[in-house]
Amino acid sequence: MSTPKLFNPESYELDKDFRLTRFTELKVTGCKVPQDVLQKLLESLQEGPEAGPFLGTIMPKLGIGMDTCVIPLRHGGLSLAQTTDYIYPIVNDPYMMGKIACANVLSNLYAMGITKCDNMLMLLGISNKMTEKERDTVIPLIIQGFKDEAQEAETSVTGGHTVMNPWIILGGVATSVCQLNEFILPHGAVPGDVLVLTKPLGTQVSIMAHHWMDNPEKWNKIKQVVTQEDVELAYQEAVMNMARLNRLMHGTYPETSGGLLICFPREQAAQFCAEIKSPKYGEGQQAWIIGIVEKGNRTARVIDKPRVIEVAP
Repeated sequence: MSTPKLFNPESYELDKDFRLTRFTELKVTGCKVPQDVLQKLLESLQEGPEAGPFLGTIMPKLGIGMDTCVIPLRHGGLSLAQTTDYIYPIVNDPYMMGKIACANVLSNLYAMGITKCDNMLMLLGISNKMTEKERDTVIPLIIQGFKDEAQEAETSVTGGHTVMNPWIILGGVATSVCQLNEFILPHGAVPGDVLVLTKPLGTQVSIMAHHWMDNPEKWNKIKQVVTQEDVELAYQEAVMNMARLNRLMHGTYPETSGGLLICFPREQAAQFCAEIKSPKYGEGQQAWIIGIVEKGNRTARVIDKPRVIEVAP
């Protein structure tokens, strides 16, 4: 993916101070309901596995609490994998924001090892605080970015839902009909496996630092430790990573958006890291072995003194 040019509002006859990110009040995890609260609210919806109607066997079923639901269909041997997600603007380039929103939805399917998306719908909330000029200029760019990212993923957007809203909301629904061997259940880790991270952490730190460049009070707090050039480079890298699809070549590894964590047998991890870094076989992107699976109660922890690996843009 080539490095995107910085969005210039004046190129689209918008005010030079136009910022897409101003059409929201909550950022990143600030819009998320805490996981423990969410689980309690959704307890009444929890269900278990059910028998396959034609096979007479227990079919895998995932739903509440997972980013993607996987439910058996009435047709033997087939399951429906479906996910929905949405985010608020976190970058100011409308086209790139559309791509990021689409990749964010698709990543939930890819986290299950599902690489073929049969259909996408787009969910779009248009801010009623936008002027007519801003709306008619920016929204088509967002939609085009979403559509182009879907095409890159070899799927298409066939519909959706649009509403007026105080904030801009961007998201969608991704659907795939799968056979049992086309998805990976998220509980296959065994002691001795290692954990591979496929994207660097710190994306949101880079994004927020870039936002602070427009706020003298906040910029003064960090300009002693980072230069404007460093912030710009980190921002560009973060945007590219967020818009990068999580299909990982052959799509045989479970992963999710953001800091992607994949579980491998130790002997396969190094080969995977080499392949994904190879432009010939992978994406020309680096991955890192960052942890190990140990016997326990299926929880995760960060060691007391982790080693920080700096990633140059």
